[in-house]
Amino acid sequence: MKNLKSTFAVFALVLGLGSALLTSAAPRHLNTKIWGHRTDGSYVDLTGEDPADYRCTGTTQICKAEYPDTQNPNANPANPISTVAGVFSGL
Repeated sequence: MKNLKSTFAVFALVLGLGSALLTSAAPRHLNTKIWGHRTDGSYVDLTGEDPADYRCTGTTQICKAEYPDTQNPNANPANPISTVAGVFSGL
């Protein structure tokens, strides 16, 4: 009986850790870049940058946008894959 309780405890721990890791990772599409939308209208490439170096506050405009890696939103900002609302600051 004691062995069965230990087995269930280990199973629950592994299941809990696995679930936490799978749900906490932010999804990112392959072959895309993340761009920050500055208040002057230009975009800055955030791919590979440390998220501690920039932030999004508020909800009034587009703060970050994800585009295919072959598209430069400074030349063509149409059809982002996804966006995050806010005001971009940093970098």
